[in-house]
Amino acid sequence: MKNSMKDAVRKQFQNNAGDYRDEPLFAAGEDLRYMVESVVLSGTERVLDIGTGAGHTALAFSPFVKKSIGIDLTEEMVEVAAKFAKDRGVKNIEFCVGDAENLTFSDETFDLVTCRFAAHHFPNAKRAIREISRVLKPGGIFLLVDHYAPENPDLDTFVNDLDRLRDPSHVREYRLSEYRAWFVENGLSFQEKLMWDLPIEFENWVRRARTPQDVRFQLIEFLRTASFPCKQAFRVEIDEEQKPISFCLKCSLLHGVKR
Repeated sequence: MKNSMKDAVRKQFQNNAGDYRDEPLFAAGEDLRYMVESVVLSGTERVLDIGTGAGHTALAFSPFVKKSIGIDLTEEMVEVAAKFAKDRGVKNIEFCVGDAENLTFSDETFDLVTCRFAAHHFPNAKRAIREISRVLKPGGIFLLVDHYAPENPDLDTFVNDLDRLRDPSHVREYRLSEYRAWFVENGLSFQEKLMWDLPIEFENWVRRARTPQDVRFQLIEFLRTASFPCKQAFRVEIDEEQKPISFCLKCSLLHGVKR
């Protein structure tokens, strides 16, 4: 099951890696600034970015640290990220294929580990957080940005069914209570640094994932017929023709320090 999910991730991203490099949501999201500003950096740090995608997070930290390493499950993403960094003339950065749940780095290697909009693709996020804690130095920091599921079971089911329908490589938007438990279990403090609603424009969202037309119709119907509490919580906007215009995802910046 886990390997099949990872194969689904590779399949989803191998043909559209360049789209994620240029997508403003990933390339210029304010959350990148929030992440960098949430930690005090001396310039001596070694940083690991997990699920690096096109490399935006690793690149955002590179001016302020000694070395950034970005890993991603999809080889094509790694190639895009490496070229992106080369084109920008960034020297203190490296990208390689890697699995968040089976990191190849030695214990206590990194001062900072980051993960941005990737954890919802992890078949075993608990194991990934254990690996992250292992490679962090004592006092090292883990920064996680991702969508999360509300604690309400109906809202949890709604948002995960929505994302899974659009993207078969989606595993789960985890609840903050789940993250808290996994952080603490693996020797990390837990702090919710920032919470926000991320606006999603429907047409761009399905276009970016190259969602098939029949599935687009299913998504339209799914959002159109959503319950009032779901529409309210996720700010679903429907036009006069009963087609979705936009909605939001619940996002958080989580901060953990290794004890």
